[in-house]
Amino acid sequence: MKGPGLLVVLLVVLGGVSGLGFLLGLGNAAVLAALTALFCLMAAVGGPLWADLRLLAWFAPALILAVGVPRLLGAVSQWAAIGLLVVVVVVAGMLPVLGARFVTVGLGLGMASLFGYGFQLTGTASAGQILGAPALAVGVVLLLRILMGVRDPAKQTREALADALIEGTQERAAKLWLADRPRRWTASVLGGTFRYRAATGLLEIRRKRLNHDEIGETLDAAKEEATRIAEAVRSATAPKDVEPVRRMEPTGLPGATARLVTALWDALETIRTAATERDESRVDVPKGLRKELRRIELSGAFSWQSPQFRHALRCGIGVALALVVASFRPGDPLTVSFLLGTFAIMQPEWRDSLSKAWQRIGGSLGGAVVLTLVLWLLPQGFLLPIGLVALLGGFSFMQTRPAMFNGCMVLMSVGMNATTRHLDPRYVLVEYLLLMVLAGAIALLFGFAAIPCVPKPGPAERFESAIGATKALLGSVGRKLRGEDVDPRTLGREFRAATVAHHGLLTAEPGTKEPAPGQRDALENAAEALRGLSVTASSLLLLSGPADVADAVDEAARALGSEEAAEIPVPQDADEEQRLVLDTIAADLVAVGEAAQALKNA
Repeated sequence: MKGPGLLVVLLVVLGGVSGLGFLLGLGNAAVLAALTALFCLMAAVGGPLWADLRLLAWFAPALILAVGVPRLLGAVSQWAAIGLLVVVVVVAGMLPVLGARFVTVGLGLGMASLFGYGFQLTGTASAGQILGAPALAVGVVLLLRILMGVRDPAKQTREALADALIEGTQERAAKLWLADRPRRWTASVLGGTFRYRAATGLLEIRRKRLNHDEIGETLDAAKEEATRIAEAVRSATAPKDVEPVRRMEPTGLPGATARLVTALWDALETIRTAATERDESRVDVPKGLRKELRRIELSGAFSWQSPQFRHALRCGIGVALALVVASFRPGDPLTVSFLLGTFAIMQPEWRDSLSKAWQRIGGSLGGAVVLTLVLWLLPQGFLLPIGLVALLGGFSFMQTRPAMFNGCMVLMSVGMNATTRHLDPRYVLVEYLLLMVLAGAIALLFGFAAIPCVPKPGPAERFESAIGATKALLGSVGRKLRGEDVDPRTLGREFRAATVAHHGLLTAEPGTKEPAPGQRDALENAAEALRGLSVTASSLLLLSGPADVADAVDEAARALGSEEAAEIPVPQDADEEQRLVLDTIAADLVAVGEAAQALKNA
């Protein structure tokens, strides 16, 4: 959601929640409700409707408690409130281990809790009003999310499937498909996409080895066809008159390579047929697969070996220090900006923390220049309307131009506080800038802080560690599928070790060697594919079927991380769910091989 559409949504949320708050008797807490709704909106949008509603089912109660309870507890014991906020921040810092979708969820939860604690009401509010404010915010956002998605609840899933066919972002598509209400036609599209991506990857390897120009021409033709068919997948209704796949069959290829070319075109034809016929019947997802997926993602996360856990702890300590500093300035209206700035700057990667600090401080300096010109050219009475316009306009740039967003926040915070509290805007501006510098210093101190006795392997070492842990896991899964006696505790340890290694690909300890250009994208792609292999291996343990699916797992373990072209065997009597899982393994295996090549060449 961008541009004018985002601005309209923000106006609806702010105006609707604040108006309802006053009508329902929230009093001064109505403003708290309106602004809390913005943080809730961050977490409520990002996936298909049904998946977002399931997420809100647990996020909504957590948000209400995180916003209201620390503030109420602070009236009894300030230190107890600080302790509770630190716990909330640590939990928010851990949520990204569940996937990229939960990055904004963790950000929204952490920012909402700090905002609820630091926001200065213009008067008093009862406990019921303090808890009612986030409850109203959640209710309005829930209703808005339903209205936004009811006409096309599966739009994000279709777009993710279409993007996966063109760009290869297959793991996100698989997660959204599983989180949504899985349909048979989208399952066919997903399986066909996995087969297509696996075939293109293997053919690219053979093209280099055989030096066969026609293979390259075939791949280019297939890419054009995939782009055309992706638009049919993206369509909200079943498209008509979609031409069959225009095949290009090179001659003189070795048998195995010719079979790959046939599989490439067959996969695209499967996708085209599924997109045009649209079988909307439900797919029976293996019982417990979603729960198993969450278990795998969380496995090993709460461990000293987990980089994300260490980041969450650093984040909690940094916020704790910011809260202690804020406790010496009770009633300061800029406390909330200071707390939010500290939390927002701290990122898992210290290079990202440095970038966030520059965006926050540099944007604040730019906003200060604009505000100085406003004070020089216009009467002080213009500060409030300019601040409101900056608040609404700034959110339009929050993702695309964060420095400009932070500059707008200067105009909003200084303008509104100086006007409503009758303060000298010049004094408020200087204080705001000093607090942003202090927030950056605290965040970078703990963002750069390296924890003693923690290894600091470089990108290549982290990749090899992740490959080794995944191979060990796949080996145990293969033996389990053959009926051998594998200790469940061994499987559990290997799942945890693999998860920690996958997290380590993306979240390096401060002091590690910086990835070379191109290595960062390769590490991200490898982490997604390796996580996918862990999930698919687990799902095979949940499925009942032919024992020779273990051959596919063994082949994946053997070829994992190498540049060797490996084809995953699919048993003749495998059912639809098993074929989908094996297609996923084949595509992930190719993705890891491509990442290995990119890391080697970078």
